[in-house]
Amino acid sequence: MRSFSKTLRAIALFAALGLLLLPAGSEAARRCGDRADRSPRRATEHELRTSVLCLVNLARGRHGVPPLGFNPELRESATVHSRSMVRSGSFSHYGPGTMASRIASAGYLARAGSFRLAENIATGWGRANGSPLAIVRAWMHSPEHRRNILDRGLHDFGVGVARGGPFGGGDAAATYTLDFGSRS
Repeated sequence: MRSFSKTLRAIALFAALGLLLLPAGSEAARRCGDRADRSPRRATEHELRTSVLCLVNLARGRHGVPPLGFNPELRESATVHSRSMVRSGSFSHYGPGTMASRIASAGYLARAGSFRLAENIATGWGRANGSPLAIVRAWMHSPEHRRNILDRGLHDFGVGVARGGPFGGGDAAATYTLDFGSRS
C-alpha cells in the first residue's frame, strides 16, 4: 500500500507539472472529443479506451513519431490485465502471468518470427487523476512510460480499461493497461 500511495503522489506531481507534452486540456479534448477529459464515472469504457488511443497518437504526432495502429489482440491482453488488477487488488505488470505471456495468449505473437513488446499501466479516480487526459499526461511525464509511447520501433497498440482501482474507488476510478507491440 505504501508503494501505491507513493506511485499516486508521483503521478499527481507529474500531471501537475503541466509541461507541454500534450496540448492544453481544451485543445486535446477538441482533437480527441470531450470524452478525453471526462471522469471515469462519466464515460463508457469504450470512450475511455478510444480517448487514450487518440491522446497517445496525438502525443506521438507532436514529437514527430508516426501513429500507432490499433490491434484487437493487444486490446484483449490489456483488458484482461486491467480487470485482473482490479479483481486481485494489485497494481503490477505481473499477474496473471507476464506481459509477454498475456500478449501471446491473446494471439498477437502467433506467426511472429520476432517481436518487441512494452506495457504502460495506470490507475486513477475522478477527472483530475482518472480521465484519459490525466493518465496520458502522467505517462508522458514519466521517463519509462514516455519512452514506450514515443518508441518508433513499436507499431501496434491496444488499451484495456476496467472500472475501479486495485485499491477501490468504485465507478469513479479506472485502471488502464496500454500494450504495445511490433512483430515480423
